[in-house]
Amino acid sequence: MGFRTSLQKLFSFIYKTSFDNGLIEHEFDHVLLGFSNDKPKINSSEVDDYKWVSLELLNEDLALRPEKYTAWFLIIFDRFYKYVLDNNLRTINK
Repeated sequence: MGFRTSLQKLFSFIYKTSFDNGLIEHEFDHVLLGFSNDKPKINSSEVDDYKWVSLELLNEDLALRPEKYTAWFLIIFDRFYKYVLDNNLRTINK
């Protein structure tokens, strides 16, 4: 993302999903949390686009249009969102 920050490991998980084109993802993923006020420097060879949205808006969109999101993101978000709410992190770095 083009900046440095300390990271805290929140959790890890394994998931497996199949796609209509016959491909399969089977991964061991880690979710880390860090804070920065720096603007991200996006690597255009890895990322096509990005946008900032509130967690509340993202939570609503996930409920309305889950097909827009990857399987791993759907797995992560509920647990991450609960962590943010339980630890009162919504107001940090606003």
